[in-house]
Amino acid sequence: MRHRNMLTYIFLVLGSLVAVQCEELVYRMCVPKKYFADCLNLLKDPSEAGIHMECIPGRDRIDCLDMINQRRADVMASEPEDMYVAYHSQNADYRVISEIRSKEDNEAPFRYEGIILIKNNSTIHSLADLHGTKSCHTGFGRTVGYKIPLTKLKNAGVLQISLNPEITATERELKTLSEFFTESCMVGSYSPYPETDRLLKKKYPNLCALCEKPDQCDYPDIYSGYDGAIRCLDKGRGDVAFTKVQFVKRYFGLIPGIVAEGDASQYDYLCEDGSRRPITGPACSWAQRPWTGYISNTHSVQGEENLHNLQNRLEKFFENGLHAQNKEAASHLLINENSVYHSKSHGVEPKEYLEAAGYRDVIERDGSDIRKMIMCVQTDIELEKCNAMRRAAYSRDIRPEMECVEKEDCISAVKEGKADVTAVKAKLNKEARGNGLEAIVYENYAENDVYVAVVEPALSREKLFSSQINFDEHNERAHKAADYLNKLRGINYCQTTPSADKEIMIVNAKNLDQYKNKQLLCSNLEKKPITEWKSCNFDVNLPTAVFMRDTMTPIEKKTLKHLFISLSDTFGKRSKLSDVFALFGAFSRTEENVLFDDNAVEFITDLRNAQAKEELYESLSCA
Repeated sequence: MRHRNMLTYIFLVLGSLVAVQCEELVYRMCVPKKYFADCLNLLKDPSEAGIHMECIPGRDRIDCLDMINQRRADVMASEPEDMYVAYHSQNADYRVISEIRSKEDNEAPFRYEGIILIKNNSTIHSLADLHGTKSCHTGFGRTVGYKIPLTKLKNAGVLQISLNPEITATERELKTLSEFFTESCMVGSYSPYPETDRLLKKKYPNLCALCEKPDQCDYPDIYSGYDGAIRCLDKGRGDVAFTKVQFVKRYFGLIPGIVAEGDASQYDYLCEDGSRRPITGPACSWAQRPWTGYISNTHSVQGEENLHNLQNRLEKFFENGLHAQNKEAASHLLINENSVYHSKSHGVEPKEYLEAAGYRDVIERDGSDIRKMIMCVQTDIELEKCNAMRRAAYSRDIRPEMECVEKEDCISAVKEGKADVTAVKAKLNKEARGNGLEAIVYENYAENDVYVAVVEPALSREKLFSSQINFDEHNERAHKAADYLNKLRGINYCQTTPSADKEIMIVNAKNLDQYKNKQLLCSNLEKKPITEWKSCNFDVNLPTAVFMRDTMTPIEKKTLKHLFISLSDTFGKRSKLSDVFALFGAFSRTEENVLFDDNAVEFITDLRNAQAKEELYESLSCA
């Protein structure tokens, strides 16, 4: 008996030790490195127990997902698109363990529900009956008003997207909608190029016919957005509206305290099966957007105790974020003052989580792209970055879908049709053009990211021609600027070497605050104030460019340009989603400028630096 009691005591002690260890375990939250400081600030906890979490930086959300998969992190805040990337990762065992819900819809299973709204005296009784009607949309490219209708109507077999190879993927979608609906209001930019946008709206004017300002067909418009689409229907312009349940409730005053703009008794929800429901009751949505949430792995949440322990830590962390003084910092980690934390009863696989909302096929909509576009890279680390870019792009509706291949000679691969595009550094520009390739987009730097020559105001012209140049020989752009200066001075630029002297210094204009008592030397060898760096610089290095075969069709060329401009607009340094995937900036801890220059900020279609000319660059070649 005494022996049995002793064993019981030992088991109780061991159980207590395990519980204590579990309680004291520090969980690692991965955050994009640009928001690492924000995470550290949110972890400041006034309580004695503390949150027992630590922030660890990933390059971006794609990297954080990989770190969780590799057990180098335990959890991260993620959006449904990130969960889609997790679902398609190799050897993955991710679990969605908590959600970030809104206070207003705390009990709702989804963030929002996309619905079809019609008048109850309408003759529309099925999805097929939508053909030939007048439609009201939230806007071009938007989830509820554009992506969901295209996806669901196509999947239902009532809408056939054009496969005309003579027009772009975007135009194929617009053409299909233009032929399916007689008139619509679908505002927005149909193309990142203003002239293309104008031409598309001129070609398919019925897509803008119901708008407040058909000729403008852009925001702001009283018949655009979630409530605008309802207003478009309510004011008799359209026959059907695509919008959200929450805005139907608001518009028709079905939320206490909200003044109705329309009469709820006149409207129904149209269900996918052709049935109807009064909008005063439960909705029948045909697609839902899942909540933002926290994603972990099976190792970190193995067993009910581990799951609840991590969820409790996250809830404390979340509460700290809600009460943080820096609201912007909290929002970077997907926490805002109108949100609430909600634990799941169990960890859910991302596939199951997305399919429960009918959101997986919305992300996977193939649009009307004829094929994937293949990008060639030459090293393993470039292939890794290209694949990270591909994963992020597809989840965020950037089309056409990309494929990455590794070859020894990418210029030859593109020339021979084994790939469609490749990134070409400055020194290979001439070779690329000589093999029948042409540039479609170029890297662009920040406006003041140019290299200038700084000199003493008293520097004489005689001294100018005999002074050595101080520059960073490991910086290609600085080196090329020094070469150019030597060429202008009549000095052998093939033997340019850096000097410790500081009579002439090649520096980046971003750092000119350090040289307020200096002047700039210009390419005409005249001196100007340091404020004149825009017109007085030596930045002649060519940026990396994306090249394609010059025999590709005009539509293929336009499609590829659109692809890379979309990547830049979505993931460039100035974009809101650069934390999802860092298109520019350090990708590897050991290698710089993987695929693209770390200091680039965006892609452009035409070079903006007047001195960045291939002829000038090649004239400085010493090969």
